[in-house]
Amino acid sequence: MELTININEQAKLAFIVELLHSFNYVEIINITEEEKTTFPEEHKILLENRLKRIENGKTTFKSWDIIKQKYERKAV
Repeated sequence: MELTININEQAKLAFIVELLHSFNYVEIINITEEEKTTFPEEHKILLENRLKRIENGKTTFKSWDIIKQKYERKAV
């Protein structure tokens, strides 16, 4: 079985990792931030093109906070 744990309080990370190491049946697999944030090349190109259009004044964008508020007001 594989289990992923998200630790929201970084101050507790060392304690939790040490605790998990104490169990001989638990294997901890480290994943670097780089591995978590790899994107297909097509997505990188698409993002670069969108950023260029914004820089050239050909398009605009709205902040994530504005978009999020719009959908939070709608009933799901």
